[in-house]
Amino acid sequence: MNYRHFLHEKIAYDVYLVDANILIYAFESSSVRRKYCQAILAMHAPSMSIATTRQIIEEVGSVIEQQLPEALLIYHVSTIPSDLTEIKTNFFKQPSIADLSLVQAAYEHPEVRGIITYDKDFARIATAGLVERKSSVKFWLGNAKQFVEKHRIRIKEVEEEG
Repeated sequence: MNYRHFLHEKIAYDVYLVDANILIYAFESSSVRRKYCQAILAMHAPSMSIATTRQIIEEVGSVIEQQLPEALLIYHVSTIPSDLTEIKTNFFKQPSIADLSLVQAAYEHPEVRGIITYDKDFARIATAGLVERKSSVKFWLGNAKQFVEKHRIRIKEVEEEG
């Protein structure tokens, strides 16, 4: 039985995970990326949802958590397997547990179709064949601007505060 097909009958939408930097930029007034990140968090589409993990929420802190939309799904990843924790983004840098929680959530939840992030190191983690190996569908990885353009999400033009 095709688990993804069966689950898609029950969950009729695709989920895209957002990294901590997307949440931070969405509420940072000086960020040029703000409008794209806010558009993603404010998006209402019947066939698509935005999510993150509890570890990402803990990483960004309570000030940002209080501003997040209620529609944001939060996955609870309890354990991160050793094959994930052994990954290095380069020779020295170990990915954070929060970053690894996104990859693990993608493993555990077939409805997850991609990850939205500005972290260039993240591409090395997720595209090391790990996500593709666990998934039968092509996995998308990109930043907020690319996501907004790909899905033709409308951006509300916000007047400059001043």
